Amino acid sequence: MQSELFQNFIDSIPSLNNEQWGILDKTLLNARIPIDDSEEKPDFAPVDSKPSSNNQRSTPDLATSILTHFAEQPVCPECKSHSIYRWGVQSGRQRYRCKSCKKTFNAFSATPLARLRYPEKWNNYLTGMTYSMTLRAAANEYNIDLKTSFRWRHRFLEVINNDQAEKLSGITELDETFFRESFKGQREGLPRPSRKRGNDQNKTRKVPVMVARDRNRHTVDGVLENESANELCRHLNGRISIEATVCADAHLAHEKLAEKLGFEFKELVTSAGQHVLEGIYHIQHVNSYHSDLKRWIGGVFRGVATRYLPHYLAWKRDLSGAVKLNTERSVSRIAEHWGFQLSAGT
Repeated sequence: MQSELFQNFIDSIPSLNNEQWGILDKTLLNARIPIDDSEEKPDFAPVDSKPSSNNQRSTPDLATSILTHFAEQPVCPECKSHSIYRWGVQSGRQRYRCKSCKKTFNAFSATPLARLRYPEKWNNYLTGMTYSMTLRAAANEYNIDLKTSFRWRHRFLEVINNDQAEKLSGITELDETFFRESFKGQREGLPRPSRKRGNDQNKTRKVPVMVARDRNRHTVDGVLENESANELCRHLNGRISIEATVCADAHLAHEKLAEKLGFEFKELVTSAGQHVLEGIYHIQHVNSYHSDLKRWIGGVFRGVATRYLPHYLAWKRDLSGAVKLNTERSVSRIAEHWGFQLSAGT
């Protein structure tokens, strides 16, 4: 009889809910039955049981990471000298003094994040950026002013603005797209009379944007002053492997670019309906990237000012990279090359 009851108890274990599991654990604890934590959990453990918070990997704090990286190899932002020494603490941050130019500074001086407040909220704000959160939504979510939200976004993006792919290799696709010139948010000093959004589409100046992307999702992009080969070379020189095969539509600037940089060039006459060569050479991936970029900028943000377009290109590069963007990766990237990207006027 006892063996039958015990067997029924064993058979009912997989159907226990969380509350029943808690009662069982408490009963075993009161009975002082020793439990070996080194053994693996039985197969009938509840599926929805949550791991202990001690086992969860916490994301490092951005401000703390920057201070740590800078302390390892401090450098004067004024004269780039490494002959410095500590010079007291202000607002909880270590200050330094340069022996060469006598300037005092901290880890954030002369950088995009200089004089930014509420560092305890930076990580949460970066989390919102991984989801393309708009300015007003971020301001409401993290209880900051709208101007602060705007300032944080562009200061963070300024740090990673020049983080292009080091080298494009294999089959690489190159093409240009265009954005209407925009002075969104500007109230004074407009080079033309203000007008309602959406008017005079044919008269608005178009800003060319170049995107080069290989099949491994490594991207190099940039806002062009014009569509010349020299302008393309300014962005791509040293970033395309000589062994790469570049696919692009028929354009004189593309031909000259191939001659200058020495890569193999597959020319597509798209105007004549030639969209694929040899079954593998095409520009469909980069065109898809263009479409996604325009939907993202026009749909999520309702357009962006041309002066900030490079920041949004950098943001989209991160969101569309081979490695998924998350808060930990954002913090790591900003902290790793800290102190080398100086910002004038901050």
